[in-house]
Amino acid sequence: MPVTGPIALIVFRTSLRGEFRLARGIIIGAAVAEAIYCALATFGYAKIIATYPHAAYYIRYVGAVFLIVLGVVFFFQKTHLDEGQDTRLNKKRAGLLSGFIIAILNPTLFLTWGSATSTVFSWFSAITLWDMLLFPVAAGLGIIAWFAIFIEILRKYRASIGEKVGLYAIRGAAIILLGSGIFLLTQAAK
Repeated sequence: MPVTGPIALIVFRTSLRGEFRLARGIIIGAAVAEAIYCALATFGYAKIIATYPHAAYYIRYVGAVFLIVLGVVFFFQKTHLDEGQDTRLNKKRAGLLSGFIIAILNPTLFLTWGSATSTVFSWFSAITLWDMLLFPVAAGLGIIAWFAIFIEILRKYRASIGEKVGLYAIRGAAIILLGSGIFLLTQAAK
């Protein structure tokens, strides 16, 4: 579930303006880009573990610490949904392409998916080719599903939702990230 970032803010802002079709196109384009990053991270992780089998133990700690740091960053992040940030995006009306380009050019996604993939797979004793193929597909579909629900909530409650609600949602997700990181950190030593 992507909690923040340029795509989430653009989708939030675009949906609040009632441009749901554009928001859906942005989501699909971004999900394709994120699935590509996820696939690269998945196959990279498999290569590292094949070369260094004991690395999975340490990757658990790194993944847990990454989630904690991400949670802290998101919790204290200041987000402004001003009108001027995506005027070029709205003029082009090319949501699918725009979503893909924005996501594929976001270098933090490679780090995020690298950490997520490593953390998830470090808990498995064996990883099959099917796991490596299905994980990126499931990640992309999960992104689309999450944002589809998000857009429907915004469609229904758009009149009463504002920037403050978006900030609370990001802070809530940050608390979940912090809790997950702390839990994984305590479990990593087992």
